[in-house]
Amino acid sequence: MPGSNECGLMKIALSAAVPLRIEELRYKPIAEILDPERLNSIQRTLDEAREDVLFGGKGCAEGFNAVADAIARLAFMPGGVDFMGMHFEEVSVAG
Repeated sequence: MPGSNECGLMKIALSAAVPLRIEELRYKPIAEILDPERLNSIQRTLDEAREDVLFGGKGCAEGFNAVADAIARLAFMPGGVDFMGMHFEEVSVAG
């Protein structure tokens, strides 16, 4: 189980990375944001990265980016998404 330090650093990093990714996605069509093929690709990346995201390792950076990307995409769903005690929601209409 990750310690509070790892979770704290992850939370800080995501609090910066997710809004930046939301901004990148904001003007894309919602069908592109929620494209099943892209979402499956993110899931495969997360499957490969596993604990590397929290504890470091070969897949750490790619895994972290996949986590941030997934959360950002979920933020476009009605009501947004909660993760690690943070709420992410894109309220403007996607392109």
